[in-house]
Amino acid sequence: MKIYSGPESHDQPEHQTAQGWMATNLALPGLGSLIAGRKVGFIQLALCLVGFGLTLVCGLQMVSWSLAHWSEYHNPNADMDPFQPLRDLWVHARWPLLGIAMFSCAWVWSFVTSRSLLSQSKRGQADGQSISKK
Repeated sequence: MKIYSGPESHDQPEHQTAQGWMATNLALPGLGSLIAGRKVGFIQLALCLVGFGLTLVCGLQMVSWSLAHWSEYHNPNADMDPFQPLRDLWVHARWPLLGIAMFSCAWVWSFVTSRSLLSQSKRGQADGQSISKK
């Protein structure tokens, strides 16, 4: 029983179908892999969504922190360690940066999966053309 409306076999997809999966993966990493029948898409999609959520939530917290402490760090008369603002920035920026890194890993991984699907479709077309030319 099919649980989705995709093709029965994903062994040799048509080239246009593989391009659609690639476009979907570029828009939302992992979703195109899932549609193509690759179970690795679950991990890619989870990594993408967790990374996006982490970036959004922690990024907003970092922005609100930086706005609250703007005058403190931009006061030329302040007697403070010159590296203290960098340390504080790192403490607040590391989680959003981790989220960006997670999303980027998911995007690159889904791009590699998409290239694999495209190469499968090209091989399938080349085999089909060589058979029809004989």
